[in-house]
Amino acid sequence: MTRPRTLAAAALGSIVTAGLLAGCAAPVPVETTPPEAVPSSPVATPQETASEPALPDPTCENIIREASLEELQSQGWEYQQEPFMIGQTQIEAGVSCTWTNAAEPGGNILQFGWAPLTAAETTEAERALQSQGWIREEADDGVYLTEDPNFALNIDSDGYGVTYFFGEGYVQVADVKQGLVIIERR
Repeated sequence: MTRPRTLAAAALGSIVTAGLLAGCAAPVPVETTPPEAVPSSPVATPQETASEPALPDPTCENIIREASLEELQSQGWEYQQEPFMIGQTQIEAGVSCTWTNAAEPGGNILQFGWAPLTAAETTEAERALQSQGWIREEADDGVYLTEDPNFALNIDSDGYGVTYFFGEGYVQVADVKQGLVIIERR
């Protein structure tokens, strides 16, 4: 071996020896936190038990289909967001949206709304509307209640005015029954 390599090997050996000796020194105290308790059996988290991701709170921009929102906005329609009402009863966490286009002659108005409902709230709301003369129609996936067309300000081509649709866990409303197809079933 040549002299430079011997010196390099000796230096490297000294560095390794110093490192090993340093590792034998007393450890420097480090502040630690106690470990969190680990359950003995797995516990399901909400993310693991939810069948679908949580939906954002309802707004006038997310209760209707995206293509419908874009179409309304491109034609100059604007909305006013209000609480969801069934008669005089405000439904918490719901939203009602009145859309208007000031540039359109005749002042057309569109209404779309959505709110979550419990089974008890659904039963009470349906009973209240029927007692006020609203017309009930059963469907495979829910119940429609529509105002008497003789008193409706606006009716669709099938003769329906303002109509509520009660699905499992929610209610929708539109100014005419045909308008319900625009609302997302959340």
